[in-house]
Amino acid sequence: MDDATGVSQRVWWRTILENRYIAGPIKFLLPFGIGIILFAILYLLLPYQDFLNLSGLLAAYFIPPAGKESIIPIAIMVGYPWWLVTFAIFMVDAAVSLFIVWNFDLALKIPLIGRLIESGMRAGREFFEARPWVRRFSTIGLILVVFFPFQGTGSTNGSLLGRLLGLEKAQVFLCVCTGSFLSSLLIALGADLLLDIYRVNNALGLGLLAAILVTIIAAVVALRLRKKRLRERKSKARWW
Repeated sequence: MDDATGVSQRVWWRTILENRYIAGPIKFLLPFGIGIILFAILYLLLPYQDFLNLSGLLAAYFIPPAGKESIIPIAIMVGYPWWLVTFAIFMVDAAVSLFIVWNFDLALKIPLIGRLIESGMRAGREFFEARPWVRRFSTIGLILVVFFPFQGTGSTNGSLLGRLLGLEKAQVFLCVCTGSFLSSLLIALGADLLLDIYRVNNALGLGLLAAILVTIIAAVVALRLRKKRLRERKSKARWW
């Protein structure tokens, strides 16, 4: 607000972002810029071979069924510090979420990426059918979806689910970043603690690892059985 005239002054950066010819390239390139900055930081912090190995793990993070629950423990076991792994995964998730939030319509027109997004949207609708509570809790539900490290609940699908929920772009991005950071931090600290226990007591460490694996497998089986039952109910309802 201009005190002399009483006329509201436009903020310069808002004026720039409202210009689609300027905002479009910024929104498209900035997520890639975040990725470049991440790899530049890793290159400066790590010996070259360690940089290559961690870069390979980050690339594998995009290939299903890999996810936080597998990539982070592997990185911890080969010797990377928990804080660096947490930071790297979080930055990747933030860049991916920002790209989808800002460039959803454009991404749909890219042949391969568009098909993947359409597939993700279909999976998102099925996800809501199986978990209606997410719609009720909105932002908290989206954070929890990204937080739990199951296949199909990462930053990509989390951003798509946020769109299906009708949330604002900023809300979707903040929810995905919050869920990603908390999930990455918890998995990294847990893997680091488990590795320390194994170094002190091999039997105890292996026992805890076995218990964790059994719990994860049981949870995955339970979720798949629930999904199967929901599909059967849906098919019966259509038949009637």
